[in-house]
Amino acid sequence: MHLTKMYVGHGALQGKTLIILYLPICSSLKKAFSLRAIMKTLLYPPPPLQLLLLLLSYIVTFEYASAVASVKEDFANAKGDVNYFFHTNSIQKGDKYMIDKKKQWKMANFKLGSKEFPDTWGYAHPQDHLPLNHKGYNEDVVRLCGEDLKNGANNERTFTVPMHTYDKYGTANYYKNTPEFSDWKGVDLIPESKDYYEKGSPYVRGGLNFTGHTDIMGNEEIMMQRCKVPRDDGKPGGWVVDRVGPFYATGGYDWWQIGWSNVGGFQGILDEHPDGIDVDIKAMVPVTEDGRRVGHPPIHIHHIHVVPRMGVRPRNKIRQGCLHTHIIGATVTEKNCYNSSLIMEQHGDYQCNVEDDGIDCLTTIENRRIREAVDIEGELNDVRPPGSEKIKFYYQAGFRWSPIQPEVRAVSQTTIMAPAKRDPDDQLSRTITFVTPTHAEHMLWYTGRAWATGELLRNKLHAHNMVFESSEFFLGTPKDLGLDQPRLWPEKSYVPLKTKDLGFANNDEFRDWLFGNLEDAQVKYDKNCELRENPSDEACGRPRPRLVCAALHDSEDFIWEGEEYSFDRRPKTWCEPWKFREGDAFTVTGFSRHLTRPNKPDTPGKIPANIPGHISWHMWWYHDSWDHSYFNRIVCNQGGIFFDSHRDMGFAKILGIYAAVVTTGGYPRSNAPVFIYGYSIITILSTIVIASICGVYKLVSSHYISAKKD
Repeated sequence: MHLTKMYVGHGALQGKTLIILYLPICSSLKKAFSLRAIMKTLLYPPPPLQLLLLLLSYIVTFEYASAVASVKEDFANAKGDVNYFFHTNSIQKGDKYMIDKKKQWKMANFKLGSKEFPDTWGYAHPQDHLPLNHKGYNEDVVRLCGEDLKNGANNERTFTVPMHTYDKYGTANYYKNTPEFSDWKGVDLIPESKDYYEKGSPYVRGGLNFTGHTDIMGNEEIMMQRCKVPRDDGKPGGWVVDRVGPFYATGGYDWWQIGWSNVGGFQGILDEHPDGIDVDIKAMVPVTEDGRRVGHPPIHIHHIHVVPRMGVRPRNKIRQGCLHTHIIGATVTEKNCYNSSLIMEQHGDYQCNVEDDGIDCLTTIENRRIREAVDIEGELNDVRPPGSEKIKFYYQAGFRWSPIQPEVRAVSQTTIMAPAKRDPDDQLSRTITFVTPTHAEHMLWYTGRAWATGELLRNKLHAHNMVFESSEFFLGTPKDLGLDQPRLWPEKSYVPLKTKDLGFANNDEFRDWLFGNLEDAQVKYDKNCELRENPSDEACGRPRPRLVCAALHDSEDFIWEGEEYSFDRRPKTWCEPWKFREGDAFTVTGFSRHLTRPNKPDTPGKIPANIPGHISWHMWWYHDSWDHSYFNRIVCNQGGIFFDSHRDMGFAKILGIYAAVVTTGGYPRSNAPVFIYGYSIITILSTIVIASICGVYKLVSSHYISAKKD
């Protein structure tokens, strides 16, 4: 098939600027000049025209990065390798990586409302990191482990075994589509491990089919492979590559739910390095049998999470929080409970357009310092129309590690999430999303306070770009942005506000209003706090409010049956330096678009009324007082941080969380109900226990007195 890519915006126009600019000039000059005169003007432009061309060239070269790339090829009835989209997602032979174009490479710009930002990829100090070097790391994995993994080797460095013999918690479940995923109605592809789900969980209450795996796999089994090799650059450490599969997909936005324990075999490595290890390269992607990476489309990485053990989520308790409490000096820690702190993660909207290295963006290079073994879990989707030609793929997680390098700073990660709707009967609810309407522009916001003291390295936004428009990360309180007004508090924490219902013509006007309020708050801060006109102002006890990060959606269009569908790409993201202190207030806003065309090829002609949404900032940062990395996930609402995976929770709080979620259908707007419900329940239970003890005491006393009288 012939492939043509068409771009409007920065990147694709570089190197073609003069041609593009000359075309309209040629058209206008044709009426007044002969062909010879036109050519002479183009080849030897007079100084005024040279100046105009230079100016226009500058404008085009730095055009806004929000332009959408489009692949002008119809993938209906695609055959063979075309179904893997190698030619649209990956750097092709002869193309250059970003790092190869370093001398010519420039940051693109994007606009939000009336403001313009450089795309720093979320780095606070882009000059130290951009352009990113994605070159060669996948080739390292293929060169060192590719043949062993392809051939199913069992030797001194590689093993290949059925998943059920490697790990009793190993998981591979298949769901035909999203409704069946929501209803827990899937097929367990490792039925040998069916007894290792939590008793009473939805997976075993009639949800999973434990006999239908042969309809999908035939006589094949889900295999676990691991290749462990030394580094070949002379430095201590090595590569570890896990591969799980095969999976056979035919589209329909199916769900492949996977997980396994002790990813990378890090437990054994940590036994030899008890102080911890550094993991600096992470390449977590779907691949073919021969190691070629599979991008989006066809495979969407809904999420892949590397988390503390026990971390194979389908095998754990079906809830958000784990119970940790202290009773009479002893620690009571609940076993087999999912800790949602993300040590490493991967999501589908991290893939870039090809001119920015495409699928290679899914390989990241930053130093995570860990001292405990980790598990992995996640879900993948084949986004092609149902009934597409069958493809075979695996999921592969590769890591490069070394003993601790004290001279290299450890990178921490905090995942900052919006409030969510919760429904225990809906598996999709476990992904912590809010319902985003598609019929009009909307906005949702939340706030919190810094959980530690540190310095921002990079802030990566994860959102569902098919409806997401932008997000802004402010240092400041909701009041600094005018969000303390009652009309701007949502009816429920997870219900977005309709932009026009608030009196704004569109999202741009709404954003500009927020930016204007921020500028007013800055002027007030400068007068009261810097010039000391009113130093008693509460704002003087915190940093000057400002915008720290902003992100704008990006996507790439693909065609099925003549219709274009947009697929997530890395959001264009700007951040500036930020050194934060524990307790500093932050506020996040998230805007969504009005969808005017169908969003997925598995449902042609349909625009859903709602789409599950995220406004999640995955923040990489340096901890001021830790030698190792710090990991946590926080879920916020309009009152602050509702949940922090790094914090211990006692009986009162966990009971309060349950009660608040049940009564509101999700996370409450503020945290007051958690404490009210929690301590009320504890008080009632304590009263019942005390009354019972008193009743027993009275009964025993009466019997004792009666017996003594006798």
